[in-house]
Order: sequence, then C-alpha cells, then structure tokens
Amino acid sequence: MKKLLFLCLIFLSLNTNALDSNKLINLDDLKILFDFQKNDWNENVLFLVKKNSFSKIDNDSDIYYLKTIFNDVEIITMPIFFNNIVEKINFEYIFNDHNKKNLKIINNHFNSLKNFCFEYFDKDHNIQVVVSKCD
Repeated sequence: MKKLLFLCLIFLSLNTNALDSNKLINLDDLKILFDFQKNDWNENVLFLVKKNSFSKIDNDSDIYYLKTIFNDVEIITMPIFFNNIVEKINFEYIFNDHNKKNLKIINNHFNSLKNFCFEYFDKDHNIQVVVSKCD
C-alpha cells in the first residue's frame, strides 16, 4: 500500500501548465518505481485507472502501461521487467506543442539524478526517456 501511495503522489505532483524540473519525477520516486515487482505494478495500475487522469494501456505483453493525462502533455510509464524485477523504465512524454526547450528541461533533470542512467529519444511530438540503474 505504501508503494501505491507513492505512485499516486508521483503522478499527481506533475503539473500540466509548465514543464519544469520541479514537476518531473524525483530520485526517491524513481527508486520506488524500481522496487516494484510485475504483479504489484499491474495491481497498482488497475487501481489508478479508476481516476480520470489515468488510463491503462494494454499491449502484447502481460505488463500494463500507465498513461497520465494532462491538458498539454500525456506521460506513458512503461516498466521493462527481467525475472519479475524492473530492469528499465521508459517514460514517453507526448506533447501537444513540443519544442526543443522540453528536451533540454527533461535532459537536465534526468542527468541530475544520481545512480541512474538515461537514454533520450526526441521525435516530432514526443520525448522518450529510458531509465536504468547504473552499475
């Protein structure tokens, strides 16, 4: 239940009016996401979809993705599990009005988080950030 509460706080703390590092996931929340096991993750996603700002995305696997819906951006959180443990998390930021400033803000924010490694993929209307633990 504690993890569920933190997961709710993670997504509810995001702001739709502006994208800045204060509104992005913090180090403690990221650590909590990496502590989820597959069944716990799926159960928490099913709980969150009862709220209007969340939806579950089905895919070809047995892992649910969580879409957080805001006015200016949608964020899809996609954990990648290996042996029931989170190996990576893919955050996809889908913007109504994407610009290079968004990438700079996201890049600076994620690079400031220690003990995690990041890859960025910038496309027309979205930015994907793949997060993994660094060795």
